[in-house]
Amino acid sequence: MSDEISAGIVGLGKMGIAHLAILNALEGVAVKAVAERQALVRKGLGTVLPGVPSYSDYRRMLERERLDAVFVTSPTALHVSVASDCAESGAAFFVEKPLGLSATECEPLVRRAAELGTVNMVGYCKHYLETFRAAKDLLDGGKLGAPVYVTSHMYVSQLFARGSGWRYKKASSGGGVLNILATHLVDVLVWFFGDVESVSCALKSHYSSEVEDFAHAYLTFSSGLAGPLDASWSVRGYRLPEIEVTVQCEGGVLTVNEDCLRYSSDSDGGQHLLYKQDLFEGVPVYVGGAEYTREDEHFIECVRAGSSPELDVGYGCRVQRVTDAMYDSARSGRTVAVQGGAA
Repeated sequence: MSDEISAGIVGLGKMGIAHLAILNALEGVAVKAVAERQALVRKGLGTVLPGVPSYSDYRRMLERERLDAVFVTSPTALHVSVASDCAESGAAFFVEKPLGLSATECEPLVRRAAELGTVNMVGYCKHYLETFRAAKDLLDGGKLGAPVYVTSHMYVSQLFARGSGWRYKKASSGGGVLNILATHLVDVLVWFFGDVESVSCALKSHYSSEVEDFAHAYLTFSSGLAGPLDASWSVRGYRLPEIEVTVQCEGGVLTVNEDCLRYSSDSDGGQHLLYKQDLFEGVPVYVGGAEYTREDEHFIECVRAGSSPELDVGYGCRVQRVTDAMYDSARSGRTVAVQGGAA
């Protein structure tokens, strides 16, 4: 591998364009090729980055270009197949969340990436957001005592009429608000509290015909902690997606979202409020949020070092199993155990 990391991108939607901008701004990294099915998008890229070849078929890109890393930002249904081809080509890969349509689909990729020793990562960006990192540190530090009960939600004002595009088609998305957006919330809960043991879930479709617009679940963790999760992309008053988690602890209470961290502690009797601006750490380029730059920086560091980050496809499959159990519960009307163990 040369000193400069040669990167490719598969899929030039919102996240593909964001990663392209970030990577080209990072020192020692350059986007050398992209793959995008839409001819109009490829034509537009050619006017902005005339020296970067674009392909209608990502397989041709992998065959013709010598890439150190590939960012997979295609629709969910293509994640596993594209990532698998990247691994076989010898390129490290970064996959946007969720990892795939189901854990069953993802498990062969997890095994093959491990066999090949391929550096890989799944884009659960909340791990790189200041407020959630501070909340995780506070919970792990024990100042508030053991968690007793947790409530959580993910809301955004996105859909109030029949939606169009791959996100609203089950075959290409794997599901609606739960698999596409609330997977971020499931990730945060698994990150904070560990494995989920069982779930019960109800789903409702109002605007969509194939996927769910509302999800409500009750999660029980292996530690014994439990609490409800609520998610919808059809709730008014949320211009941007909001994840909020409130944890009742033996010695206090903590609430965290993208904007701030609030907590009270019995040990000092204080009420504490920290905004993300109070916790902000600079990044070399800001595109949509500092967390996106941080996750890209971390992935590139791992590519250079030849070591996979914690948020690898094995972790992505672990999160997917929780989501799968929610869908199983909604179909059956029963509490469902989350399948555990290594893939």
